[in-house]
Amino acid sequence: MMGLVAPLLAGIALKNPVFALAAVPYLLRTRGRNASLVAFYAYALALALTVKGGSIYEWDGLKTAVLASASTFLLLDEVLGGVNLGRDRLAVTALLLASAVSDLLLVPAMVGAVMYSAWSRFGRTSLYLIAWLAGSAGFLYLLRERLSDPVVQSFVIIGLGIAFLLAAERNDVEFIEVGVREEK
Repeated sequence: MMGLVAPLLAGIALKNPVFALAAVPYLLRTRGRNASLVAFYAYALALALTVKGGSIYEWDGLKTAVLASASTFLLLDEVLGGVNLGRDRLAVTALLLASAVSDLLLVPAMVGAVMYSAWSRFGRTSLYLIAWLAGSAGFLYLLRERLSDPVVQSFVIIGLGIAFLLAAERNDVEFIEVGVREEK
């Protein structure tokens, strides 16, 4: 449920109706993972073409980056892992809905939902995600004078993500692997 609610709330906050297309891969998940993944890739492409980015040093750019990436992560989590209607996930979904009254509440609630989802799915491995987010935030803060271009900011975040993945690989951290073919 969180994977559907998060993109809808992001679409309302960003005033972008394309986020409503998240319902397609979410509903197709009930029929099978492969069809849902194809729909998810089409959804991600539509987002990439319609969401207007900006500098993460300005509120609008930061809000767009956090809401778009967090809601996409939560949708992909449910597309790959299946829809989970447990009490904990419903509580986090309710928290997301309650935080939608203000963008200042929704942004940290969305980050918290991603952290919860990563922790419940990956366990201690999600500490690499937390370290990557903290490292990216710290690095971007320290170099804020030199990184004014949104493209450069994106490359820094991607580069740090690759560095943390390589560190995880070096330490033999086991990530959950998703099979290529869907089992029936």
